[in-house]
Amino acid sequence: MSETDPLTPERVAEWIRRHPDLLCRFPDLIDELQLPEPKQAVSLAQHRALRLRQQNEQLEQRLRQLAAIAGENERLMQRLHQLTLEVMSAPCGNAFVDRVLTCMGRDFKADEVRLHLVHSHPELAEHAGVVIHDGDLPEWLDQLVSRDETYCGRLTRQKLGKLFPAAEVTVGSCALVPVAGSGLLAVGAVREDHFHPGIGTLFLDLLGNTIAWRLKLVEQDDRKRA
Repeated sequence: MSETDPLTPERVAEWIRRHPDLLCRFPDLIDELQLPEPKQAVSLAQHRALRLRQQNEQLEQRLRQLAAIAGENERLMQRLHQLTLEVMSAPCGNAFVDRVLTCMGRDFKADEVRLHLVHSHPELAEHAGVVIHDGDLPEWLDQLVSRDETYCGRLTRQKLGKLFPAAEVTVGSCALVPVAGSGLLAVGAVREDHFHPGIGTLFLDLLGNTIAWRLKLVEQDDRKRA
């Protein structure tokens, strides 16, 4: 700090941080300093102890939050594993879609789920949870299908109407999971903050891979019947 620099609280604090022995060199300053929270800290030593306790409480709270997140992630992984087993063991295409829709509502708190497919799948054509576009895909939806990452957030009512036709509830937020270029899984929730841009998408991405694998079996069955 030079003599020409303006003396501000921030510059004083910076200088003190570089000279932590200040009060050892000038102990009389202790009598002149004003300390925060005088009812709880009447000396620097007590004030430091109080700050350490507060920091420890914050760390403990953070550890509890991390433990809760880890526990929820473990439960989600177990649900995803169970869903994968159910999808793989489904005897037909319609049964596979039924299990996806049921599990998403039961285990992932989804209020509306639709599987959008780019190309025709005769076996799935009559399923209420499947929307087959077969060449009439809007540009914005085509871009979502082509991208390699899951989108989470809010959309316009017009787009939500396209994603969730005949929805029984008003969708406030959604997750759009690409299915290897074959389409996407649209997962909707009534709550506007249920799916937001900051949410982790690992489990949804893995689910998209599982659905893509199962769709290949449906396509093979369609070719056999053709």
